[in-house]
Amino acid sequence: MNCQNHHLSPLFTPRSITIVGASADLDSLTGRTLKAMQHFGYSGTVYPVNPKYDQVGGLQCYHDLSEIPAATDAALIGIKAHLVPSALEICAEKGIHHAIIYSSGFAETGDGSLQQRIIDIAREGKIRILGPNCQGLLNLAARIPLTFSGALYNIEPPAAGHIAFISQSGAFGFSSFGVGLNHGVRYRYVVTTGNQADIDAVECAGYVIRDPEVRLLMMYLEGIDEGERFLQVAQEARERNIAVAVLKAGRSPSAQKAARSHTAALTGDEAVWKAIFEQYGIIQLEDIDDIIGVGQLFGASPRTNGSSAAILTTSGGAGIVMADSLNDLKMSVPEFSVTSKKRIEEAIPDFGASRNPVDMTVQISEKPENFRHVLDTALEDPDIHMVVTALSMIVGEAGQVMAEELIRSYQDTPKPQAVVWMIDDEHGKKFIEQLKGAGVPVFQSFRQCARALKALVNWGQRRELASHKIEQKSSLLSSFPSQLTEYDAKRLLARYDVPVTREYLCRDMEESFDAAEELGFPIALKGMSGEILHKTEAEVVHLDIRSFEELRHSLKKIRKNMKKHVSEEKIQGYLVQEMVKGGMECIVGMKRDPIFGPVVAVGLGGIYVEVLGDISLRHAPVNEEEALGMIQDLKGFGFLSGSRGQRHRDVYALAKIVSQVSQLACVEENLLELDINPVFVMPEGEGAVAADALVIRKNEN
Repeated sequence: MNCQNHHLSPLFTPRSITIVGASADLDSLTGRTLKAMQHFGYSGTVYPVNPKYDQVGGLQCYHDLSEIPAATDAALIGIKAHLVPSALEICAEKGIHHAIIYSSGFAETGDGSLQQRIIDIAREGKIRILGPNCQGLLNLAARIPLTFSGALYNIEPPAAGHIAFISQSGAFGFSSFGVGLNHGVRYRYVVTTGNQADIDAVECAGYVIRDPEVRLLMMYLEGIDEGERFLQVAQEARERNIAVAVLKAGRSPSAQKAARSHTAALTGDEAVWKAIFEQYGIIQLEDIDDIIGVGQLFGASPRTNGSSAAILTTSGGAGIVMADSLNDLKMSVPEFSVTSKKRIEEAIPDFGASRNPVDMTVQISEKPENFRHVLDTALEDPDIHMVVTALSMIVGEAGQVMAEELIRSYQDTPKPQAVVWMIDDEHGKKFIEQLKGAGVPVFQSFRQCARALKALVNWGQRRELASHKIEQKSSLLSSFPSQLTEYDAKRLLARYDVPVTREYLCRDMEESFDAAEELGFPIALKGMSGEILHKTEAEVVHLDIRSFEELRHSLKKIRKNMKKHVSEEKIQGYLVQEMVKGGMECIVGMKRDPIFGPVVAVGLGGIYVEVLGDISLRHAPVNEEEALGMIQDLKGFGFLSGSRGQRHRDVYALAKIVSQVSQLACVEENLLELDINPVFVMPEGEGAVAADALVIRKNEN
């Protein structure tokens, strides 16, 4: 196993353990860990510590942690919170360098002082901490339970499967494990990280994905501090052919100050997480049903990159509902080939249906050879990528035969299979348990089955992440004012090869007239001040000026309005700008997400972004091909691509701007937000140009 030399190995596979606060009552919370360890057959050294007892679970119990005869790989600490610091100090003295702290009463109470104290002690003593306020971990690969969770209470040790589950919530993590186990999900690791004073969910994920037997990494996350580390783990898992699925809790926008740029207002927390999931091929889980469904399918070995499903059913109604569920998720239920259809007709009654879904009727259960024939035919059809068998109330000997045939087929075929069996426990629990025991994904919900299959398909069709080269440039932003005007912002963009409008910054009427003569009417006139972010609202923008007389009038009015908002010394000047004609308005921007860093955005302008929120996001940087994919993802892409009588627009020029902005965002680390609105996208082959821009930099004070 590739995990053996990892720095967390002593925590996950300790050869010796100290249990601080061990109870002689092995059914109590503080006694369950030792009971589980003995039940699982842990063969390492165990030192229980509790001043109340001389013996715990048949083992000598030490009255004080300082009395244990030797350092152990790990310490499990389940004592009152105020006693934990002194226990950690003794661990450091004894040379114990890994600890799992079950105890609550730390930062989760709102007072972080006690937690900071144990962090300081751990750092000084070179101790790695899991927790506090966690329920520990379960390593089924090595049959080591380091948890007090009731999920292990009086159950037979489960066989090790292929799923690692990392949860920031202890109760949710082990409850999901228990429920999932009951539904046939085969776990290999379960880890809960609690308050994450030291070791966090991402670091634990980095450990478990090094196990070559892991096929799926599932995570319950409430938040992460360093998005880049999370993305590195996701990418490493991808390289190891391990799927990653995340249930992200608290997806609503965080309570931060309202974003000042238009783009940032549309790229809240939930939108960024969703974009990250899509870009990195991460499966988004929504509830326990997804944990069960995805866990069953990905814990098995068959994978697919096709979305065509065959449905075999003993109930015409069940087949229709299953087909609808797949269709809702844009999965295909295609017609069989003529050959396959003919073969199926040989094995089903005349009143059955050989189309897809196949209505085999209940009579098929009385002839196992016929069911086998239909199932094998569907699996052998080259246009079918997966098979769903939807069974009704097949009971008794017939149900047993169906279960055995499904297990045989599942073990013999490389194509994914799933079973939806509509049956109650009294009549069908035995069959369901047999299927689960053999690893066959089995559901009692059509929707749950369809969502899991869709996740399998999406993962199989995931695109490889492109490798990126960020052009090595020195930061240019430092040479600009602390508050950039539109003129400054576009000068910055031009330095990164983003096309901008022709324009001149003028100080007075005479310079404005010269600029207008150079550009030619019509022109736009805008007042420039770094303190006026939204120029239209301040009434310092006049468009489509067609004469010198109009220009004179506009300049006087804008100057008057400028002085309502800023003092004379805060006025940079007046921007005389060409009017761009024939372009379609789009928006390009970025924001620096507090977790993931620079996120780039593109959308159609006007109502599409204002009302419909039609915007596409990616983690920066992106190359031009990825940027084009972002544009094609827009609901309104047809307006750019020439559908419905629209003119073809230069989407390649727009993609280039998106890519350049993403590069800029990575180089300029003090850039907080960038909003280019509008970008005029011209007819195909004529380019695109930034007509207005807003730059907000970090407060460097």
